[in-house]
Amino acid sequence: MTRSLLVVALALAVGLMVIVTPAQTVAQPPAQPGKANPEAEEVERVRKAIDKGVGYLKATQDKKKGHWEGLVLKTLADMDGGMTALATLALLNCGLTKDDQTVKEALKYLENLEPSKTYVRALQTMVFAETRDPKYQPKIAKNVDWLQKTAIFRGGKLEGWSYPGGDRGDNSNTQYAVLALYAAKTAGVKIDSDLWEAVQEYYSRTQKPDARNPKGGYWTYTNYGDKHASFSMSVAGTCGLWIARMGLDKSEQQLNEATGVAAKCGFYSQDDALAKGMFWVATNFNFNEGKSFFYNYYGIERLGRLSGQRFIGKMDWYREGCERLVKMQKPDGSFLYTGNEVRKTGIDSGYPAITTSFALLFLSKGRTPVLISKFAWGNYRKAEAAKNEQAVLTEYDVDDQTPAKIVNWNRKHSDCRNLVDFASREIFENAPLSWQVYDMRLQNLTTQDKIDFEVGYLLQSPLLYLNGHGKMPFVTRPTETTLSVPEQMLKRYVEEGGFLVAEACCGDPEFKKSFEELVGRIFPNSTLKKLPPEHAIWQMFPGITPADFPDLMYIDRGCRTVAIFSPKPLAGYWEEARFMPADGRNPKNQGEKAFCLGRNIIAYATGMELPKPKLSHKTLVKAADTGVARSKFKPVQLRYTTEEPPPASDALRNLMAFLGQNAKLDVTLTSEILQPGDDKLLMFKFMYLHGRKEIKFDETAMDNIKSNLQTGGLLLADAACADFKQWKAFDKSFREAMAKMFPDQKLVEISPKGSDGKDDPLFRIAKESGINLLSVKCRRENAEGTGPEKELRNYPVLLEGIKIDGRWVVIYSKYDIGCAIEGHKSADCLGHDQQSALSIASAVVLYSLKR
Repeated sequence: MTRSLLVVALALAVGLMVIVTPAQTVAQPPAQPGKANPEAEEVERVRKAIDKGVGYLKATQDKKKGHWEGLVLKTLADMDGGMTALATLALLNCGLTKDDQTVKEALKYLENLEPSKTYVRALQTMVFAETRDPKYQPKIAKNVDWLQKTAIFRGGKLEGWSYPGGDRGDNSNTQYAVLALYAAKTAGVKIDSDLWEAVQEYYSRTQKPDARNPKGGYWTYTNYGDKHASFSMSVAGTCGLWIARMGLDKSEQQLNEATGVAAKCGFYSQDDALAKGMFWVATNFNFNEGKSFFYNYYGIERLGRLSGQRFIGKMDWYREGCERLVKMQKPDGSFLYTGNEVRKTGIDSGYPAITTSFALLFLSKGRTPVLISKFAWGNYRKAEAAKNEQAVLTEYDVDDQTPAKIVNWNRKHSDCRNLVDFASREIFENAPLSWQVYDMRLQNLTTQDKIDFEVGYLLQSPLLYLNGHGKMPFVTRPTETTLSVPEQMLKRYVEEGGFLVAEACCGDPEFKKSFEELVGRIFPNSTLKKLPPEHAIWQMFPGITPADFPDLMYIDRGCRTVAIFSPKPLAGYWEEARFMPADGRNPKNQGEKAFCLGRNIIAYATGMELPKPKLSHKTLVKAADTGVARSKFKPVQLRYTTEEPPPASDALRNLMAFLGQNAKLDVTLTSEILQPGDDKLLMFKFMYLHGRKEIKFDETAMDNIKSNLQTGGLLLADAACADFKQWKAFDKSFREAMAKMFPDQKLVEISPKGSDGKDDPLFRIAKESGINLLSVKCRRENAEGTGPEKELRNYPVLLEGIKIDGRWVVIYSKYDIGCAIEGHKSADCLGHDQQSALSIASAVVLYSLKR
């Protein structure tokens, strides 16, 4: 009776005796770019679903006692606190804090409990850890001690966890015990390495070989005569191996601390069981499995997030799971499964607090912004697999493996995780952030539209990381005229605002040469150069100097640095958390300095702004059209220096695409660039000038621009992102050029109201078009006047102009617009964020057309 109630009541023992059939869920192809598709609203749909689910849990809490318990759970099943802990964990992960009234009452209830069941004790531990409140440290430590004492050992080997009193463990109780131990570790409670080793050995020993495919291995609910493969328990087993590795945090690379070179780079002795588990889960992937599908969803989220895998096999697990869960949400905000008559009397249809909590945990934890994507590269083991859209592939199936099973692109398994954790602490005030492996080889990217669409998702991650040993096989020969698909993706990613970080693992010269060839392929007009001492990266945070990393290289494209490359080792240090400095302003050794360098690169690349939530998608501008219809709006960018390419050379293209999509203007997507003295200039009535070097117009250029302005033209100008001295020099030179061009006019601030008290036409047209120029995000000079402010702030727009016959012919922003439109986010830039820049430039374009 007790066993039956436990299974039915809590949805935490759901891996029982489930026979797995080959997965029937296949990732659906994305909606075609260029057509109406839901991707633009996907993030919003998930956000609304989370808000409604939170509302449901709040509404169903017992307001007097602060819990969500029921008769079956609390009394008959002796699971008092289980539902409350699960719901509270979900609410905390959805962004509620310990000070929220609902959470506060739930915590009071949980604080007074001494749970007798593994599930409840584990969930209570996870809740206390999630609050990040130091007052719960003693309680977390006490629960860890309880879990250590209730672990079942036989013959010196772990047999898992069970319901206390039982002598046989099961993989469901064990799953939650291990999740709790990891939560405790992240909260700062010490877990003995002997226990992590026991967990690792347990999961390796109890994995069953897959008779159908020797590359796979699975787990069952129990290890005592149970021969039925369970997907949910295999997810738990694979996840347990990841957690044990992270818990041990022991590196086998044998790193030379002075040089950063590892004697056993890429060696992981426990990789075999982990690889087999990942392969089996990928080839049998199934959301709808187990006694509770919702329990299964949460297990999948834990595996996907902790392993860093965006794709499990070919399944984009978070995106697909969100689509499924949102469809299951009820009008009251709860999540219940109604797709199968058999389940009407089960957990998924009869316990909405449980199922809603599991759904919210999937939606909220999986939604965590992705700071860094690690780019997987290599060859398919079988060419035909790459051509088969239905083929189930994993990273372990597509890489050429050395005899020691070392994958050249992933010789460091924890580098991204540790670096993201450090950046979260140092830059983003401990905001939840994640990382992911991005393996485009698992996608069927056969057309430019598909490539662009996929890059639109990749851009949710502001940094893309490449490292490894050996030649990257996708880098084609210099004589090839067509870029390979990976080359196209990387080029497109950077063009749309992404930032590359590359490192030659262990200083591998072959990778260094390959990366240099890649740069030549995707950016033929740019070269790798030594990062100068005055570059903003060195100044983002104190703690490192150019002398610490004299070989660091960079690539500039237009007005921004788009890539950093280290030919000397960094990842070996990032691989080991022991090098993470306690004081990021005062690193003690080269390993700690490597973490500080990573922090500064991330701060520069992001502008110290948090990435967007997972699932965010950017619609990319299509390739430039050929031939320009006479009716199309045609802007021109003025090139007044010999810079190649000129700063923000893609800004007009991006702006035109934005206006085409949002203002329904008939625009050309070609970027016309002319010298100011070019005779063709008079054909273009919208001129754009963007720069960081001093302006020196000759008489021909001066007369050409002035003639255009006097015959209906308009000049939009702004200062590009540059160091503070360059910025001041450009600003001064532009003012001098305008004073020489219009000696009887002055640049004056454009006020929202004219002298007659009416709206200025620029502001009026912006307002009529739904653009608010009274509040834009901008980084201006600091109070000392020595450099930029630390962060973007909301200001009324600051524009200056020159009027001729009652119309603005010159509109000038001394704060950057163009670099922002390209996606530049550097914290050293005096300028706007991308949305504000697009709004300002759009308003000026519309004014030029409607005045």
